[in-house]
Amino acid sequence: MAKPMQTEAKPKAEVFSLKTPYLSAGRVTNLVSKTDGMWIHTKMNAEGGENALHCHTQEDHAFIVLEGEVTFFDEEGNEKVLNPHQGIMIPKGAFYRYLNTGSGNLMVVRVGSGEKKGGEATRITPDGRPILGSSEENKHVEGVPIQGEFFGA
Repeated sequence: MAKPMQTEAKPKAEVFSLKTPYLSAGRVTNLVSKTDGMWIHTKMNAEGGENALHCHTQEDHAFIVLEGEVTFFDEEGNEKVLNPHQGIMIPKGAFYRYLNTGSGNLMVVRVGSGEKKGGEATRITPDGRPILGSSEENKHVEGVPIQGEFFGA
């Protein structure tokens, strides 16, 4: 009698939450789900955004506005203003930055897809230098949660 073939575990669906604290200052990014080729973050901005012009060399990604107003800028200074239920697709290699331009918190979902290579800088400035999203150069301000107040609660 033949033995059954060994098979790898089958992938399973995963439920995730968009619950993210509202902020009195700064910004936060929370990873809510990922696979080998896709990742989903929530991003809450009381102010600011991703302030330094940059691109991702190994990742296509999209931002979807759930609450607030955001303005995206390209390398030529062109602006795109987005409001709730609008999104923007940013292909790998396209330079951008964004700012919360509304009067309250900005809540977006960020979905990324691509091939991340370990140890390789994949987020770069127009002059080719690596830049971290949480860096001083990117004008990062740590998020200050408002006690007990959440989007998606």
